[in-house]
Amino acid sequence: MRQFWTIVGFEYRKILGRRSTWAALAAVLIFALLNSQLYLMGGSYINGEYLESNRHAMEKDRGYALALSGRPMDGELLTEAARAYQAIPQNAELYQATQEYQQTARPYEPIWLMMSNFYTEEEVLAMTPDLAAEFYARRSALVAKDIAEMSAGDATKAALLAWDAQIKTPWTYRSTAGYETFLTALEFVGFLAAFAGAVCLAPLFAGEYSRGTDPILRSARHGRGLLAWAKLLAGTTVQLALFGLTAGASWLSFLSSYGFDNGDAPLQMMAWRYNYPLTLLQCTFLCVLCVMAASLMQAALTMLLSARLKTPFAVVIVVTVLMLAPMMFDLPKRPLWPLLLYNLLPVRMMKFSNIFSPAPYELPGAVVPQYVMFPAFALLAALALVFLAARCYRRRQTA
Repeated sequence: MRQFWTIVGFEYRKILGRRSTWAALAAVLIFALLNSQLYLMGGSYINGEYLESNRHAMEKDRGYALALSGRPMDGELLTEAARAYQAIPQNAELYQATQEYQQTARPYEPIWLMMSNFYTEEEVLAMTPDLAAEFYARRSALVAKDIAEMSAGDATKAALLAWDAQIKTPWTYRSTAGYETFLTALEFVGFLAAFAGAVCLAPLFAGEYSRGTDPILRSARHGRGLLAWAKLLAGTTVQLALFGLTAGASWLSFLSSYGFDNGDAPLQMMAWRYNYPLTLLQCTFLCVLCVMAASLMQAALTMLLSARLKTPFAVVIVVTVLMLAPMMFDLPKRPLWPLLLYNLLPVRMMKFSNIFSPAPYELPGAVVPQYVMFPAFALLAALALVFLAARCYRRRQTA
């Protein structure tokens, strides 16, 4: 066993001794740190005149949301928001340019936008406490309609309705900008970590082939068995470290820019159609788990390709294509099962909307949410791919 850990340490030194490893790490950390700032660049203009920067707008809107945070989204708050918008002159060409919007209505804009999903513009402008009390009933009706029209089995539809019924109402209004931006950016964070892993792990086996050192290593006492598993263990832990560093840098960057207030806000404050009774803090943990597992699956695939292909460059090219193609193409929701299978690809598991929508996985005797299915499948698939990589390396015939 001591010899095994000695070989693992040697593989770490080889990975960390490459300039490409440090270049990839520096690049992904820079992109991860800058990712949060992309949302804050630029500014807004009204009628050709500069109004404010995006950063100032975010800080202002976050302050408005914090002032209202903690209030139940009941008839009183909804009616208050509607009355704030009723103060905007109806003949205004651009309502954002009016003083009434900036001073009175803007603090209630997230509530107004939420209401517009369930009420017509005329109803909102004529809002009464009795009409506002229909808010959750109208949402439930739309959710039930979506589920009924879904091309899924009866067990899936029943499970979605049951989960949706567990969502507590009235929701408590919260400032959720930090969680919203971080959760939607996690897909890019996972892609960065997986791409850095491809650069670092592509030479794991293929580098030996291209340098011609493979026959020498195979002639050693542990050149086939222990060496293969030492390489795979080193590669897996390096990928974990890459994801941890990338996700951690991104988290700190979003934390410093947006803050992570009110993690107890319901998921529906961010996406009202979603059916799971989860808070944003719980969603963040589940999303990080899914993206981490997906990055490990992608790393296992990279190591399998490294054991099969002759050069690290070929490995990086194939992995990059396999990562980019599923991000660029989607599948229709009818029939549903091809999309659910498609979403089991690593980069598809990293997407926030796929983790909580469109539908869970119906297995014999159980309906499994995506945030459970994704990490379970990814870890099992990664394990299988690792065994295949070890087998490919042991059976490879040297020239």
